[in-house]
Amino acid sequence: MKYVITESQIKFLTENDSMFWVKRRVNQEFMEHYIWNSEQNYPMLCDDFGDEFDYADNVIEGAVNNFLTAQEETFIDDRYDEIHDILIEKCKDWFGEYLFEIYRMTCEEN
Repeated sequence: MKYVITESQIKFLTENDSMFWVKRRVNQEFMEHYIWNSEQNYPMLCDDFGDEFDYADNVIEGAVNNFLTAQEETFIDDRYDEIHDILIEKCKDWFGEYLFEIYRMTCEEN
């Protein structure tokens, strides 16, 4: 037996898959807001971190956690850790060099 479903029905069915939700919505431009907000948590970054890697890891971790907790109903499932790790790696690719440069420029002056 075959079923014919509409495009809106397929969207409804697949939107419940958290991984699909992430793939459709998360991109570099989307995550910039979360990165920027996370950067604001560390106004004394030279005092708080020993090197640019530690700074970048903390900013990215904070941004991803803020994003995932903003959408709690979507991410309360058994794939949370998998999604978290994927987003961390994507954000490192997208923002790692930028965050390293921020740390180097800010802390070299001091």
